[in-house]
Amino acid sequence: MSPEAPVRWGVIGATSWVARVAVLPAMRESPHAEVVAVASRDPDAGRRVAAATGARRAHPSYEGVLEDPDVEAVYIPLPNGLHRRWTERAAAAGRHVLCEKPLACSGDDARAMQAACGDAGVRLMEAYMTAFHPRHRAAVAVARDGELGELRSMRSVFTFPLADAANHRWLRGMGGGALLDVGVYCLTPLLEIAGREPVGVAAARTRGGDGVDASLRGWLDFGGGLVATVECSFEAPERQLLEVTGTDAVLSVERPFTCGPADTGMRLLHRDGGVEQRRSTALNAYREMVDAACAELRGSADAPSRFRAPADTLAVAALCDRLRAAAAQAESARGGG
Repeated sequence: MSPEAPVRWGVIGATSWVARVAVLPAMRESPHAEVVAVASRDPDAGRRVAAATGARRAHPSYEGVLEDPDVEAVYIPLPNGLHRRWTERAAAAGRHVLCEKPLACSGDDARAMQAACGDAGVRLMEAYMTAFHPRHRAAVAVARDGELGELRSMRSVFTFPLADAANHRWLRGMGGGALLDVGVYCLTPLLEIAGREPVGVAAARTRGGDGVDASLRGWLDFGGGLVATVECSFEAPERQLLEVTGTDAVLSVERPFTCGPADTGMRLLHRDGGVEQRRSTALNAYREMVDAACAELRGSADAPSRFRAPADTLAVAALCDRLRAAAAQAESARGGG
């Protein structure tokens, strides 16, 4: 395949919100991508998406995308509980995979997915678009390069009210719950900034739906005097915040996770009380992610990936496991399990 040829994509679950609103438009805009096939549980809706994106075919089943001879790689924006199943099926069909965040519902699932793709010789990439926004990279660099002094605490918040009781995010079997849906956004920069996994965790949660976490609050001890708090919720008003406190300055970023082209600012409060506003480059992180995926699939197998390393993705999944276990232990201790 010519390095200049667009990557031919198939989309499984093409009517999902993130596919329709963000990733499919980015694929259509990119000269490096071509959407050739889509599939949806609603065939009529799938045909409408195909018409809107210029896809050649709308399949009535997910299997149809994997069997389509024109498809090289698949994008999977299905509910979290379906990620492992369809990633493994895509790998068995010899298709590269771009899977929505969170990659997996557990550390075991993440390891199995990585192994399946490795054994099949296909690439597995997590569609975590935040990492492709220049403000995210700039904020992590400020926190890690010593500009804040010695790091002492971090706070990460992502909450929004999910009023639709029928939404799949309330279903345990679909990998629901606030921790998996938005908590992964909160945890990823904390691990990046700390550069290590926490030595201790604690958590508390409230439940909703069929028992998933409607809200979860976590405490992470990274050792060396650095601690962090996490808040993720389907119950609280919409809010996103990343705050990193050091001995010399505090870094604050509003709307750090689902950042759009206009989200370029971050604030530093210095030890002397001075306030500094900084700006990053403005761009569409979804387009950057799509272009990076295409470059990875067309480039050398030895070229460095712009996606997070498999070990980093696994670390987030494993930390989610630890927080769930800590929340369950807290429930059991107070007789609420």
